[in-house]
Amino acid sequence: MKAIKVLIVEDESSAVSRLKKELVQVENAEFEFLGHTVSIKDTVSYLANEPSPELIFMDIQLTDGLSLEVFKLIDVPCPVIFTTAFDEYALQAFKLNSIDYLLKPIDSEELAVAIDKYERQKASFGSDLYMEQIRHLTSKLTPANYRSSFLVSFRQKMMMIDVQDVAYMYIKERGVFMKKKDGGEYILEYFLDDLEQQLDPSKFYRANRQFLVARSSINEIEPYFNGRLVISVNPEAHMPVIISKEKATHFKRWADY
Repeated sequence: MKAIKVLIVEDESSAVSRLKKELVQVENAEFEFLGHTVSIKDTVSYLANEPSPELIFMDIQLTDGLSLEVFKLIDVPCPVIFTTAFDEYALQAFKLNSIDYLLKPIDSEELAVAIDKYERQKASFGSDLYMEQIRHLTSKLTPANYRSSFLVSFRQKMMMIDVQDVAYMYIKERGVFMKKKDGGEYILEYFLDDLEQQLDPSKFYRANRQFLVARSSINEIEPYFNGRLVISVNPEAHMPVIISKEKATHFKRWADY
């Protein structure tokens, strides 16, 4: 059996190790690991100067941007299986016949299906259809310009609050409030639904209808009744922050990224 030559594009060493471990266990397939890169720049350099892989596993979000920028800078010589921790990316963007993706943490059965799809479709790589789908994917995943600060009223004046200083936002008494990491509390003139769209989804999570929580403010996650989760935040919230049973799996994937 001929081994498939694999390049891994991933900026987290632990994710590289997990993927290699899962690939070794895939039945009826063997892999030769050519190496791994951690950024757009490194990947372009590798593809320009090193032996060509036959399959690439490519994380969407790298240290220097979306990995899809690689396709704008160099001809990619083989099919790609994308990996992502975010359902909102995958479900909306990957409805394409020739391109596959895996949600992190990678499931062994889904990985096996992706490898089988690669074996069946690798002959068609290089076709105009494949590259058109890549261009379509690139346009779908163009990063948004997320909010970086808030202008709030404070003691008859206005003050700027950097997003990185926000612990969470919540609804109380028909108003929307912001809680800073230092404990400061301010009222906002926005709906929570609007704020969810304005903030980077890798850094803020809509826990439920009442709370939009910053990743950096989460201390602990505990099982709760009926398959739900309760998260502990700092500063402490005025009520329990509950993740529903339906969102629990998605939240754990988000938290593990």
